[in-house]
Amino acid sequence: MSEPAADESSRLTVTPKEAGDAFEVTLPAGRDLRLDFFRGLALFCIFIDHLPENVLAPFTLRSAGLSDAAEIFILISGYTAGMVYGGASERQGLLRASARIYHRVWQLYVAHAFLFMLFLATVAHSASRLNSALFAEELRAADFLTEPDVAVVKALTLQFQPVFMDILPLYIVLLAALPLVLAGFRRWSMAVLAASGLLWLSAQMFESVALPAYPGPDHTWFFNPFAWQALFFLSAWLGWHGRRGLPSWIHTRWVLYFAVAFTFGAFLIRMTWTLHYFIESVPALFAREIWPLVSKSDLGLLRLLNVLALALLVARLVKPQASYLAGSMARPFVLCGRHSLHVFCLGILLAVIGRLVVNEYFGGVIMRIAAAVIGIAIMIGMASLMEWFEGRPSRTPLHAVGGRR
Repeated sequence: MSEPAADESSRLTVTPKEAGDAFEVTLPAGRDLRLDFFRGLALFCIFIDHLPENVLAPFTLRSAGLSDAAEIFILISGYTAGMVYGGASERQGLLRASARIYHRVWQLYVAHAFLFMLFLATVAHSASRLNSALFAEELRAADFLTEPDVAVVKALTLQFQPVFMDILPLYIVLLAALPLVLAGFRRWSMAVLAASGLLWLSAQMFESVALPAYPGPDHTWFFNPFAWQALFFLSAWLGWHGRRGLPSWIHTRWVLYFAVAFTFGAFLIRMTWTLHYFIESVPALFAREIWPLVSKSDLGLLRLLNVLALALLVARLVKPQASYLAGSMARPFVLCGRHSLHVFCLGILLAVIGRLVVNEYFGGVIMRIAAAVIGIAIMIGMASLMEWFEGRPSRTPLHAVGGRR
């Protein structure tokens, strides 16, 4: 999403943050705030979408087209990974860059394991206190209550994925494969992208192209890594190749026209689905016809095209250091996007608690909205606390923040 560098002096200087999944991306004149802003927006939307029957959910990113916040999160993660570690592989060598990648994979794995234990502790305690297993079944965690020893082992091997606990395993697997992909980018980038596309296509055509999940032989990962790798590695290639300039055809007017037309058409179709949610008499256009092409589990073709079209429009229409991205209105999104790993984990726990409160104690519209607002406020508060902890006071303008202190 960054503009291609014109010369050596304008190249990106990138340092990964140890504390979170955001990255310090420092330009001579500042940082690209779009990455933080849209990642923060995606985190807020993921949290709202996880709350049960929330009236705000039809107005999140999933209502903007045929993709949703998950695609945006993976796209930005892939882009920043390609930019950060691709640049590191060129400056420090592939071996050292790979070591940094696997250090990050270990951090993500530890975060996932810790989050998993908190998640199951909350679910098990709630199910016990309420004397009901429905809450655990709703979150796909009932198997932990019947055979916790097996469930824990399966969780540590990323095979047990209750509701909300399936994005981090996908990211861990994709990031673990990045060193091999970066090695291929250096000499055979088009061949690597073609192989990635063929793997994505095979996941669309054959149900067997999937990773097994617990429990039972018929369960597979909700986010199929063989399909989602196409978005992640294409984004990683854009982040890596963007340092030296993207292919000229990406900047042609015809590609822009296609992105505009596709985005507008997808929005109109999705708008009829949203209206149908509120008014059943309004027809949901093409819902049955295109449903296989918007599969979230296998990253259907229309989902993939939609998120790529949106990314292209943002890259063309939004400046990396637009003043409104550094303003007070955008600051909560940027802060949460900068500390995305911590905010994401907190959002998962808040979604579980919010679902419990709404389902078991309060069920009104006002409480559902309040759960979303309070949860987002807590996420922003934690991100602000981490910003202060890292030594960046709130009075410092975001566009003036340089490298890590």
